[in-house]
Amino acid sequence: MSIVKKILDLDQRVIYLILFVLLAYPILNPVILPMAIQDYSKQAFNFADSIPDGSVVLIEGGNSAATHPQCGPGLTANIYHLLTKNCKLVFFSIGAEQAFWTNREIQDAINKLPAGVPAENGVNWVHLGYISGGESGVAALAANIRSAISKDYYGTLIDDLPLMKDINDAKAFSAVFWWGGSEGSIPYGVRQLVGPYNLPMSGSCTTNEVPNYSPYISSGQMKGIFGGVRGSAEYEYLLRVPGPALGQAMATNFGGLFWLVLVVVGNVLYFIQRGRGEK
Repeated sequence: MSIVKKILDLDQRVIYLILFVLLAYPILNPVILPMAIQDYSKQAFNFADSIPDGSVVLIEGGNSAATHPQCGPGLTANIYHLLTKNCKLVFFSIGAEQAFWTNREIQDAINKLPAGVPAENGVNWVHLGYISGGESGVAALAANIRSAISKDYYGTLIDDLPLMKDINDAKAFSAVFWWGGSEGSIPYGVRQLVGPYNLPMSGSCTTNEVPNYSPYISSGQMKGIFGGVRGSAEYEYLLRVPGPALGQAMATNFGGLFWLVLVVVGNVLYFIQRGRGEK
């Protein structure tokens, strides 16, 4: 049997084993390879990167169990990015489940920080937790934080948090990041924070919702947006801090490239075999 015939008759289990390795490796060990960056992601990253060091930033964490795999790594990258710029971060969520995942993403970001970057709860960041009332709750928070909530996510009184000493309304913030997941709540931020207080805003949503917010970007009401796992992967790539989203993106690339190679090689070997008159 010729070498060509042996390759064409290769056991499918070997092919699937190679595919498994190619998919698993970048997920378990994310790597940075060249990738194209979408315009909306570039705008959102440049906006985050332009925020002056030491600024106070408001972040709505809207990821749930369903959207955390897509958008959670992006929020983690956002927190990492801003903390390394010495920004002060104030988090809140308009859903109880979302507050839990926001806390998870805060801790993930802190665990990635380089040694020496300050990330003390109550000093460098505050997690206010769940704010009830939907859009009206956001409006109340923007007008008077202490009228909307008295304790943070961990049960500490707002007045006992050093970071909150001089922060009582939306005027104290330099920017807003709205990580809306699939909540459909990004317009809350546009209507209650961007319009009344002239706060620049960016954020994230699931991939399928990105077209809904294109008009806000075109009008300048939003400074780009990170869409789903692709947007999260692009954020990690631009930061040069590989994480789970970039791992998923690279696994997809590796898998697609592997199948392309199989198709090309298979066809080449088939025509070689035909040319030799083999069956």
